[in-house]
Amino acid sequence: MASETSRYNGAKSNGPVSAEGKTKSSLNAIKHGLTSNKVVVLQNENPEDYARLAADFADTFQPANLAEGSLVQEMVNAQWKRVRAEAIETGLMDLALCAIEPELGKTFEAEVDESIKIALAYRKNFENNARALANIERQIVRLSRMFQKSHDKLKELQEDRKREERERAGQAATEAAEKAEQTAKTEARTQQANVVEMPAKPAQDTIFPNEPGKAPDAA
Repeated sequence: MASETSRYNGAKSNGPVSAEGKTKSSLNAIKHGLTSNKVVVLQNENPEDYARLAADFADTFQPANLAEGSLVQEMVNAQWKRVRAEAIETGLMDLALCAIEPELGKTFEAEVDESIKIALAYRKNFENNARALANIERQIVRLSRMFQKSHDKLKELQEDRKREERERAGQAATEAAEKAEQTAKTEARTQQANVVEMPAKPAQDTIFPNEPGKAPDAA
C-alpha cells in the first residue's frame, strides 16, 4: 500500500517548486550528464573511474549552467584521453623493453644499467614504431591544449556570470532601499494628515471651601 501511494505521489509531482530547488535539480542534471561515459570510455576501461573523475571535476569547478557544464565535460574527456595516450606511450616502451631483453646478454657482458635499457628501448621503438610514438606525443600535446583552452573559457564564463550576479544583487539592494525610503515617507505623510487638533478646555473658576471655624464671606 505504501509503495502504491509513493508511486501515485511521484506521478503527481511536477518537480521542485522553489527557485533553490530548481537550481539544485538543474545542477544535479548537469552533474549526471558529466558522468555519462558512452562517448570516451573503451570497453576495457573502467566506467566507474570515469564517473569518479567527472564527479570530482563537477565538485571542483561547480558548473552553474549547461554552457559551463559542457566546458567541464570537455575538460573531463581531454583528461581521460590524455591519461590513455600516456598509458599507450608507456605500453610501447614496455613492449620495447621486453623485446630487447634477450639481446642484452649478447651485446653486454656486464649488468646493464636501467637507463641503458630505456635508451635501447627508445631506439627500438623509433626503428619499429616511430610513427606510433610521434602520433601519441602529438595527441598528448593536443589534449593538454584542449584541456587548458576549455579551462580558460570556463574561468572567463564563470567570472562574467559572477559579475552579473553581483550587479543584479546590488541593483536589487538599491531598489529595495529606495522602496523602503518611499514607504517610510508615505507613512509619515499619512500619520501627519491623521493628526486631529484637540480644542482647548474652557477655563474654570477655582472654588476654595471655607476654612473650618470661619464664617462664610458676606455677599
